[in-house]
Amino acid sequence: MSELVVFKANELAVSRYDLTEHETKLILFCVAKLNPTIEHPTRDELTVKFSCSEYARTMGLSYENAWGRLNSATSDLFRRSVELIYPTGAVSKRIFNWTEYAEFNREEQTVTLVFSSYIQPLLFHLKKFIKYNLEHVKSFENKYSMRIYEWLLKELSQRKTHRGNIEISIKEFKFMLEKNYPLYAELNRWILKPVTNDLNTYSNMKLSIEKRGRPADTLIFQVELDKQMDLVTELAKSPAMQSIDKTPSSIAPETHLNGGLRKTLHDDIQGKSPKTLGSFDEREIKVL
Repeated sequence: MSELVVFKANELAVSRYDLTEHETKLILFCVAKLNPTIEHPTRDELTVKFSCSEYARTMGLSYENAWGRLNSATSDLFRRSVELIYPTGAVSKRIFNWTEYAEFNREEQTVTLVFSSYIQPLLFHLKKFIKYNLEHVKSFENKYSMRIYEWLLKELSQRKTHRGNIEISIKEFKFMLEKNYPLYAELNRWILKPVTNDLNTYSNMKLSIEKRGRPADTLIFQVELDKQMDLVTELAKSPAMQSIDKTPSSIAPETHLNGGLRKTLHDDIQGKSPKTLGSFDEREIKVL
């Protein structure tokens, strides 16, 4: 099994972005090669360099297929962005790219990719995060499988359990994926069934999905995670983090964001908020 482990802040796991299957796998491979315990990464520590043969071997691809995918996925990444929404405060939204530089070396057959400095707080010195082995997701065939796997893992981690029923309204679910299928049959055909097959076939997570309501208005994700999966939620538990000073200045951005979200929900209930929260916003705040 690959020793590459993906670490992501919870914010990034539920942020708004749209990547293809191949772009997602490239990002995960590169994220897994970073050292998440670093507090203030330099440009060199935001840089990942790897050979095409290493990528092909890790992802289970032929050399030719890997090189072609790396070329197209890396180029397309510069047209993708991550969007974080802040319900309170002067800044309402932040939009930035995943990467800021890429280089292909013809002679060495290597790729060098530099992550954007703006995504640094979501990948380094994390407080609340998800983590998983790249091996568990690298064979997914549906691009939504990645998003749903990470969302379910975040839910289980927050509940500190390896098994549970996670309910979400179909309206909220569509909002989360930024995908609107008017009919449940379409949602089931294009997302729910392929995702269930991916997770049950390739990952360390077993999943079954039921619907409730007439017409269906709620999805129930029945999830069971391999108990060998470590649900640790604090990098501070790692020996590499024991010496890091936990000063107010080192508080993760998510801490500030969560506080703002709770205030927004309170103001909304009191009728003070200029923006009415949707049900998905309320649900995300409740689980913080």
